[in-house]
Amino acid sequence: MLIGLVAAVAANAQETVGWRGNWTGLWPDAKTPTHWHRLPKGVLASVRTQAERPKPGDEKTAAHMPMGLISHWQILGPIAIKDSIKDFDTALIEEATAEPTPAWKKISAPFDDLDVFGTAGLPFVDLAKESGGFALNQFVYAHAYFHVPKAGTLRALAEHTLGMKVWLNGDVVYREPQRKEVLATYPNLSRLELAHNRTSSARFDLSLKAGWNRLLLKVSSANTQGWTAHHFLIRLMDLPSVAYDEKNIAWMTELPNRSSSTPVLSGDRIFAMAEPDELLCLDRVTGKTRWSRYVNLYEALTPEEQKSIPGMDALESLVAQLRKEPDYEKRFTWRKQIQDALKKADARRFSLILDGHYEAHFAIVGFTVPTPVCDGKFIYVWNGMGVAACFDLEDNRQWITRIPGEPSYASSPALVDGKLIVFMNRLYGLDAKSGKVVWQQKKINHNVAAVVPARLANTPVVVTQRGHLVRAKDGNILWLRGRDEGSGDTGWAPPVVLGNTIYALKYGVTNVSKIDCSACTGDDWTPKVENFSMPEKVSRKPNGGWIDRWTAGGPLIVNETAYTADIWRNAFAYDLKMKKMNYQQNTGLGGFFHYNAVPVAASPALICEHILVQNNQGTALLLEPGPTYEVVAKNQIGTVLDRLWPLPGQEILSYSTPITDGRRLYLRGERYLYCIGER
Repeated sequence: MLIGLVAAVAANAQETVGWRGNWTGLWPDAKTPTHWHRLPKGVLASVRTQAERPKPGDEKTAAHMPMGLISHWQILGPIAIKDSIKDFDTALIEEATAEPTPAWKKISAPFDDLDVFGTAGLPFVDLAKESGGFALNQFVYAHAYFHVPKAGTLRALAEHTLGMKVWLNGDVVYREPQRKEVLATYPNLSRLELAHNRTSSARFDLSLKAGWNRLLLKVSSANTQGWTAHHFLIRLMDLPSVAYDEKNIAWMTELPNRSSSTPVLSGDRIFAMAEPDELLCLDRVTGKTRWSRYVNLYEALTPEEQKSIPGMDALESLVAQLRKEPDYEKRFTWRKQIQDALKKADARRFSLILDGHYEAHFAIVGFTVPTPVCDGKFIYVWNGMGVAACFDLEDNRQWITRIPGEPSYASSPALVDGKLIVFMNRLYGLDAKSGKVVWQQKKINHNVAAVVPARLANTPVVVTQRGHLVRAKDGNILWLRGRDEGSGDTGWAPPVVLGNTIYALKYGVTNVSKIDCSACTGDDWTPKVENFSMPEKVSRKPNGGWIDRWTAGGPLIVNETAYTADIWRNAFAYDLKMKKMNYQQNTGLGGFFHYNAVPVAASPALICEHILVQNNQGTALLLEPGPTYEVVAKNQIGTVLDRLWPLPGQEILSYSTPITDGRRLYLRGERYLYCIGER
């Protein structure tokens, strides 16, 4: 089935490794495990919940809790009081023993919707709506039942618009008369991260007894004019100290922060990025950190510029503290102090101007979405702040350069023909030996995720995310794909190059272009282009409405079939030779979907004989290549993080494409880098 694939990969072999590991996602010779897992042995997976008083047998039919959210409640109220803060502890019912009666109203709680793109609001239970409208100085009681087969503890993270008091089996486990909303909306994930703000939402533990448990809430409305919301959110998760059942996890290494970039393998080293500016070099065998360096505006200062900045000694001291701080949370404290000191020293130089869209999406994009590139001697880093740097493999910096201008969504760079080619509102060619800008290409003013290096028709080029061809030597545009496409959004997925042929997506997964450059010559190329379009039904919902089938992942090309996955968790196989769609299949992967989370984002990869597709909740499917959809294995990594805000406890994993050294598989998570293989 894979005849000719190895030859196609070899024909396109690059001198460097970078985005998607080898740029193609093809690892046909790998011998990695088919099965792996890391499953928490906690309470959450076994919890069932319902609103009604339990009857025998309900423990088998009651609802599970999707991502820790309680499905159903019964509420009583609103009940008017004189002052919702002063009278917060006034009991209006027998609170310790209260259970719902016919006077209570059953409600269904909202969930994070897997079919709604870009949800900004948290899944609050809207008590004002459910109880007939907002009014000052009111209490609403909410009650739910929980069943667990054996005793255990869950952690609750909560937000509420004024006061909230919580009883578990009659005992008070949380009390706060005032408003407690830190996160409030999913775009605030970005703003909190940019400010290095680690203020926590309400957190409290629930020690559940075996069998049925009662949870009662009292939620108050405001006592003064101005705030008209009356809602709450509770999300439950296993404790971060939970034990795990593991299979084929060779090692896992905690990283300083998240990143959506792909790890890069070079010899016995793995390079990985961490927000907002850190490059890490890890040992491939053990996962231990060998060294780390920063690539940011401060590091890019020349000696002359450093002398002109007041308080440089104090800044150096703060940076030294950050370098030696091992604690994950404490590092944010040093980051915040450094950021404040830089702005105080020179606000103009160290304040980044981020447009509102970029700022709000920072929690999924960040500054380190660009994957480094490595040629076996040097590692090259491009940061979304507009800073590029080069290091040898032993931690010695060769150069660092700042490209002035407003930051834009950063793309993984390409190293080709002695140039490091980067994108920030336009395409730049930097001399790889010195970091100096040698050319600019203003006409390339849109790019997402990556620029791809290639040698097409014996000419070193880069292929932009939109499929445009630019000569690496001088930045000359050789060919524009779709010259009349304008400035609108045509997709997010970078192309793939095999031999002299480019495979590029457009408008998500719905259009594929096969661009053959083998006969191109001169300064103005005219490649042979075949365009393939999915049937219109692909872009229709079950009710007939339109849906954009966006994808963040590049196509996987195996034996003239394009395998893709959209953000809605659908897998597609399109036969380019026969010009027909083999299948569109809902993978059932699930995932976490909101303004700063995409359920399926990583590019699919061919690992040995199987296609790996994964979501952002640690689930990875191995599919059989071919005309029919066939799942060979389903694997899960379910690491629980110590959350500050009411997000699912499950670690986000993975937004980056998996890579392999042939024997082991490496998966990048929000907090950890995982090595899948025998110990």
